[in-house]
Amino acid sequence: MTYAKNANKTTIFPPEPGPPEAALHKPFSWLVPELQHDPDAQFSSVTKNFSFGIRNCLRLIHATDLASGVYADPAHPPLLSVDVREELMLFSIDAADELGEKAARDIERRNEKYLKERR
Repeated sequence: MTYAKNANKTTIFPPEPGPPEAALHKPFSWLVPELQHDPDAQFSSVTKNFSFGIRNCLRLIHATDLASGVYADPAHPPLLSVDVREELMLFSIDAADELGEKAARDIERRNEKYLKERR
């Protein structure tokens, strides 16, 4: 990149296009390459990723609450009781797990079907 400065402004010029570089990082996908542009398969892949992300966030919140004693301050009672909060947290974790597992099974089924048809 090149930069050109004058009194009030800096202009950035992108590099000249050159030959494509071989990147070490390759995009990750749960899907075989041939299914990566299939909308239904993409939906399952995104669902699996989101559900794992939701589950991990909820687990971190749950662990942090337990470790920090967030439930122990009687001067500032929580909106939900400890039992209700725990039930909702565990329900959310279970729901995210189930959603992710169903998406994972769908991805596996699609990949296997595609590979079987390809033979």
